[in-house]
Amino acid sequence: MRFPSLLTLSVLFLGATALPLNDADADADALDAEIHELLKRETAEKSNCQFKSRHGPGPKPPLPPLPPTPPVTCDDFWLARIDHEGVAPYAPTAGYQVWRNVKDFGAVGDGIADDTAAINEAISSQGRCGPGCTGSTITPGLIYFPPGTYRVTAPIIDFYYTQLIGNPGCPPVIKADFNFVGRWVLDTNPYQDGGGLAWGATNVFWRQVAHFVFDLTDVAFDTEIAAIHWPSSQATSLSNVEFRLSEAPGTRHQGLFIEEGSGGYIGDLVFYGGNQAMIVGNQQFTFKNIAIYNARTAIEHFWSWGWTYIGISITNCSTGWDLTSNNGTFVNVGTITIIDSSITDTPIGIAYAWPNPNQPNVGNTLIVENLDLENVPVAIRGPFGTVLPGTTSTTTSLTIPAWGRGNSYDENSGPVFFQGTFTPPTRPSALTAPGGRYFTASKPYYEDQPLSAFLTAREFGAKGDGSTDDTRALNRLFEAAAKRRKIAYINAGMYRVTRTVFIPPGSRIFGDSSFPVILSSGRYFENPTRPQPVVQVGNRRGPGSEGRIQWSNTIVSTRGKQPGAILIEYNLATTHAGQYSGMWDVHTRIGGFAGSDLQLTQCPKTPETPITSANLDVDCVAAFMSMHITRNAANLYQENNWIWVADHDIEEPANNQQITVYAGRGLLVEDTRGPLWLVASSVEHHQLYEYQFYKASTIFAGQVQTETAYYQPNPDARLPFAPDARYHDPELLTPGDSGWGVRAVDTTDLFIYGAGLYSFFDNYDVNCSQVGTGTRCQQRILSLERSKATIYNLNTVGTENMMTIDGVDQASYLDNLNGFISSVALVETRDLVV
Repeated sequence: MRFPSLLTLSVLFLGATALPLNDADADADALDAEIHELLKRETAEKSNCQFKSRHGPGPKPPLPPLPPTPPVTCDDFWLARIDHEGVAPYAPTAGYQVWRNVKDFGAVGDGIADDTAAINEAISSQGRCGPGCTGSTITPGLIYFPPGTYRVTAPIIDFYYTQLIGNPGCPPVIKADFNFVGRWVLDTNPYQDGGGLAWGATNVFWRQVAHFVFDLTDVAFDTEIAAIHWPSSQATSLSNVEFRLSEAPGTRHQGLFIEEGSGGYIGDLVFYGGNQAMIVGNQQFTFKNIAIYNARTAIEHFWSWGWTYIGISITNCSTGWDLTSNNGTFVNVGTITIIDSSITDTPIGIAYAWPNPNQPNVGNTLIVENLDLENVPVAIRGPFGTVLPGTTSTTTSLTIPAWGRGNSYDENSGPVFFQGTFTPPTRPSALTAPGGRYFTASKPYYEDQPLSAFLTAREFGAKGDGSTDDTRALNRLFEAAAKRRKIAYINAGMYRVTRTVFIPPGSRIFGDSSFPVILSSGRYFENPTRPQPVVQVGNRRGPGSEGRIQWSNTIVSTRGKQPGAILIEYNLATTHAGQYSGMWDVHTRIGGFAGSDLQLTQCPKTPETPITSANLDVDCVAAFMSMHITRNAANLYQENNWIWVADHDIEEPANNQQITVYAGRGLLVEDTRGPLWLVASSVEHHQLYEYQFYKASTIFAGQVQTETAYYQPNPDARLPFAPDARYHDPELLTPGDSGWGVRAVDTTDLFIYGAGLYSFFDNYDVNCSQVGTGTRCQQRILSLERSKATIYNLNTVGTENMMTIDGVDQASYLDNLNGFISSVALVETRDLVV
């Protein structure tokens, strides 16, 4: 539990399509032709549907018509037709259904019938974890909405561990009735009678909402109503959603409302109208590829620690970003990073506040890089007026290469407060798309593929029941799918494996959106002197080491004592320019869930007992490393990946009580030539480090987020694993130190666009992270060793020294206070020492 408080570039990425991936079988000329055809298809309307999904930045359009009653072609989505043989092995109800089609529960979808009760029944039936349940993984739900218009008169109540999925080619419309009663149309975390949320927002994980239109235009314009209430945290996503709100003067409509949490990823959204398209507050988030038209305020922030915006397009609003929230003494918005975005026909681009000159300057720390303006008279407004003029031209755009405010550091000096333009780092071409923006890619749903393009885990004999050894079945599935150019579909379930599962180049793997689990078990993964991958992507060298993959919606985990387990080992490099592998919503989860044998009963916290090598519970040493990107690897795009060692027991009887589970290392990026993209990336609670970049190069990362293991320093980062030179493990600077949040060694061209490195506890005591106590939870959290890096908006919690450069502690938290966090706007280590 955490301390509380579109036209996308996917058309440039073969991973966003169903093109063949076997490099040995597809030559470059054929691929070029397929790319050309893909670009043609992406600009056309799909399947007679007038709503264009994944709408991206562009000229201001008229409000498009709603999708018509779906033609037959819209009913041909493979996910609706495939055999849903998934299981939930620990569900308390016999015959438990993971897959639920809302029409099977009585929803009509004709725009006339009231479908509220039927939708809520589809979500809630069979004793699922709803309000009143503290959390659970044992009752997953994939709720499918066929194309149609679903009229609702009261909120749709989302449940824990629930995925709401529409048809990506013909998204269903959720239409609020003119007599709608409620504050939110989709309420994913309802307020309870006592005034609190159903679930603590920092403990809401593993949920998705994708492929919908939310239409509020029948609701009176002066009604305060929001389409989606989304106080959520890691491993959650909203994607490919359109919001239709009133555009009348004085409208009180809102699109997306977030007030708490620890996110998270949201992307590929389109908003029309509203008082605020988005009104948001959260510890950290990554928002990508979002278009907003005709709102009064496009994005208004309640508060934040760190927020990264990538590829945002704002058109015809009064204000683009409103960051002025404050209590008269302190500003509430910590740091904001905005890159590769545009604002058009909007009087004020960005507004920030600094209400009290006696308080630190770093409140409302802001970094803007590559922002295009057209007819935006005030680019940036501060508390006393215009800080940066814009342009009134409607024919000529103005680009802001880089502008910022806050404290800066380099390897020799700091803090230096700055406010104004600066020279941004040179972006390696390998990290960018045509036009110079950073490359991004959206998760493929293969909506253009027929059912015959899929092979399922069940067809190859995998049970997913948590007890059968499914190693051979999964290996057969992945091998067959790659050879036959099919897509491997992992049905819902928990797949126990006792040897390595191999994903060959050319694989396309789509996990059931309820997150099937690949679970290591047994002696093969118990030897830390010979660690073995649970899932291995490609060979380390020779045949099978080149190629690309697509992999989505899967969790990799361990059961019980597994000190020799590396959960994911990624080895692939591509040979053709412009080809990339992608991993979307692929998570690791170590402990704290049913079936892990690493729950409260087995691994309780013991803060009163000094832990040594003699009494450390070896049965709770659950992994050697979570993920290893090896020296051969290149051209890997990762998005919304949460690498987590459980700090608490998720299942309901435990009531979120803390536990102690040990895993040695988080994400190791070793000697890779790049490029590598880490978009909306989070790594938490490992012993030695969360992220380590060793002799790596050409890396984009943002927002990245870490948490130090809550048990540290009891024991400190010397236990249970001793440093292993084969994996370039760090030696502690001082006995009693906790693990690094981020460590970079001999690394070049590391670009981090927003980082939240948090240390909330000292041996489970939270007082060390409280403001004004004069204590800290750990001494140091970020190490840059002989590395060339640029970091925007570094935020830390509970740490004495925010960064350590070549062994020298720099950036005292006291020099960079920003409310609960400490913030540095810009860190540059430009000269690589060899």
